[in-house]
Amino acid sequence: MSTVIVKLGGAAITDKSVPDTLSDNIENLVDSVAHAYHQILRPDGRRMILIHGAGSFGHPPAKKYQVKAGWSARLAGCGDAERDRDSVKFGMALTRQRVLQLHLHVIQRLHERDRMPVLSVSTYDTVETDDGATTEDSITRLVARVRQVLDAGFVPLLFGDAVFDRVLGSTILSGDALMYHLAGRLSAVRRCVFVTDVAGIFTQDPKRFPDATLIMRMRCSEAGDGGAIEKDDEAAASVDDVTGAMRSKWQWAKRIVTDARQVQEVVICQASHSSRAISYEGSDGGEAVATATNWTVIVR
Repeated sequence: MSTVIVKLGGAAITDKSVPDTLSDNIENLVDSVAHAYHQILRPDGRRMILIHGAGSFGHPPAKKYQVKAGWSARLAGCGDAERDRDSVKFGMALTRQRVLQLHLHVIQRLHERDRMPVLSVSTYDTVETDDGATTEDSITRLVARVRQVLDAGFVPLLFGDAVFDRVLGSTILSGDALMYHLAGRLSAVRRCVFVTDVAGIFTQDPKRFPDATLIMRMRCSEAGDGGAIEKDDEAAASVDDVTGAMRSKWQWAKRIVTDARQVQEVVICQASHSSRAISYEGSDGGEAVATATNWTVIVR
């Protein structure tokens, strides 16, 4: 019984230009996810794990109050250190409140789609980090809870969140990092899908450069740093041209296909193609689907 992990990116479910605003396309995206689950995955005996990003709900307060850096860095005796620490602590509380608000929006919409059995799994209540790095014991607890939810017949829904850190006080654990840890510790995971607001990885930012080319298939070498790039599409330029969040997606995708040996491929797709990307299952390392669709497939 194989499992697919789907990350609904903040750019796909929120309007990142307006704080606390859902994307105009969120209803269609939720329809696509529910269709893939009800009509294809579940009848085929496959399971789904969902993760969503924070988007315009969580990112603004996290950035404004420097939640990722934590409050312990504000050393005592440094002028306004106490006020700065209080500010970060308020920022952590506000970030969690905003992300929980988004989480309720997402889970409510999923429940409305033919009673999709989505069950919330809290990262904040389970995971603790140590100087920004996840701790093995807390990740083990999280994986055990996700496995329990799956085995009971539910669809776990997690989200990137503010968490306690043993050194920093607080930090941010991203949804991308959650996907990496779950993929590496759940042996049934065969595919990971990043759903975002663009079709995949391009040679340049497609929002700024109309002639940017979609890289349809990418292969990672067995390099120890997570893999070098071998682009099967000859038209593709260096992935170094990819900017910002998409470069981060590529880095996490590399780590997943390199470190999680049972994962056959990682897909980066646009919301409009998400149902097909989620439900496809092949044995060709993604080659056939990559040449027949508009998304990026990353394989080992």
